[in-house]
Amino acid sequence: MIFSALDWTIILIYLLLSMGAGLYGKRYIAGLSDFLVAGREVGLYLGISTLAATEIGTITFMYYAELGYKTGFASFINGLVAGCVMIVIGRTGFIIKRLRELRLMTVPEYFQVRYSRNLRVLTGVLVAIGGILNMGVFLKIEGMFLATISGIPLEYLKAVMTGILLLELIYTVLGGMVSIVITDFIQFVALSLGTIVVTIACIHSAGWANMHDAVWKTMGEGGFSPLANPEYGWAYILFQVFIWLAVDTCWQTTAMRTFSARDSETSRKVFTWTGVVFLGRGMMPMLWGIAALTVLGARQDSLEAMPTLLARILPEGVRGVVVAGMLAATMSVNSSYLLGWSSIIAQDIVLPLRRTPLSSRSQVLLNRAANLFVSLFVLFWGLWYTLPGPAYFYLNLTGTIFLGGSLAAIMGGLYWKRANTAGAYSAMLAGAVATTGFFFLHWPASYSGLGAFLLAFAGMFLGSLAGKPSPELSAVATEAAGDP
Repeated sequence: MIFSALDWTIILIYLLLSMGAGLYGKRYIAGLSDFLVAGREVGLYLGISTLAATEIGTITFMYYAELGYKTGFASFINGLVAGCVMIVIGRTGFIIKRLRELRLMTVPEYFQVRYSRNLRVLTGVLVAIGGILNMGVFLKIEGMFLATISGIPLEYLKAVMTGILLLELIYTVLGGMVSIVITDFIQFVALSLGTIVVTIACIHSAGWANMHDAVWKTMGEGGFSPLANPEYGWAYILFQVFIWLAVDTCWQTTAMRTFSARDSETSRKVFTWTGVVFLGRGMMPMLWGIAALTVLGARQDSLEAMPTLLARILPEGVRGVVVAGMLAATMSVNSSYLLGWSSIIAQDIVLPLRRTPLSSRSQVLLNRAANLFVSLFVLFWGLWYTLPGPAYFYLNLTGTIFLGGSLAAIMGGLYWKRANTAGAYSAMLAGAVATTGFFFLHWPASYSGLGAFLLAFAGMFLGSLAGKPSPELSAVATEAAGDP
């Protein structure tokens, strides 16, 4: 066992504080809008912390560090694209401003407002499949980090990760978005501290000049230029622009921050400042991976290399602080994803298929039941599924199952008068089908992912030209999108 009593004490105190803060949020749940979008009262600073914490988890550090270990400084292109796209969206208000003004609670809800109820259900199914498969590998990768850095025997790891998932489930089920926002603020502080400490430790341990030399010796020019690296290239960069444009606007857990903001102007500011955070959230973990390559060599398991390095270089006490920060990231991301994907199942699949509506209280209960279902799936999927390649590529492509079509249909619905239901159906189906090239035909992630977006936009364009015109958003439809 690598961890000391001091390390475990730090982690236990943190878990108790997070649990207490999460349960505290239960007292503010009066209805469905409180449960799913925190009553739409999230201000700028809470908005920045909750959005940043939601999209920066242990799995984020793991897959970005893996990219740094495998592709060197060329991996920085991923962080640059992610941060810059979010800043542009925040500055312009592209998509997010109009979505916030519609008073939505889920992304598929827009499809009923703009197109049809049946399309909302289809979109909900695709979003749920892609989102839950995406989250399904979280526990395995997060557990790998914890086992490597702490020395927990593998036979106990499943029980430990199940316990952490249970804690996340309890405060998410009881307090919904209110609890998540409260705990996100605490977790963002812990996460930021841990990130800075690890970055300094890694660079000090490996040495900047040594890191440069190790990347050049192992990868040559491809370790510095994304255009020279076989994993990247122009197709991959364009794919990353599309996917981050879609993640920032159509990804349910991100969109819930848009819907939770006090107003559209607040949501713009939240995205602008969080984009700056995203620049660092990508590049710093990539430096950890490069440091692992420098210190440990190129023959390590690419996912385990970074936590192996941290177990070696971090002193007693510091390890506890760092792992507490990582657990903060884990709990923040997982709780938001549990709420996000369960809300899709409840609000966009089950409820539209019912003949009689449910009360706000009954909808909260339905969302809580869906939370439990998603948790069980994630638990069992994470135990046996084997990743087909780098974790980052898998996560990109599971998300693209619905992101390609969603981006095309939402952009068309908001900015093109000719957009119609036939085009939206074509976009959703074309985008989903294109991702099968990665999972079943083993095409490169860049070609499958970029192809999904291009086919989705082509489907939206051609389907809209062939189909009958759909009515634009009206005041009645906008009002229908509000709280039940």
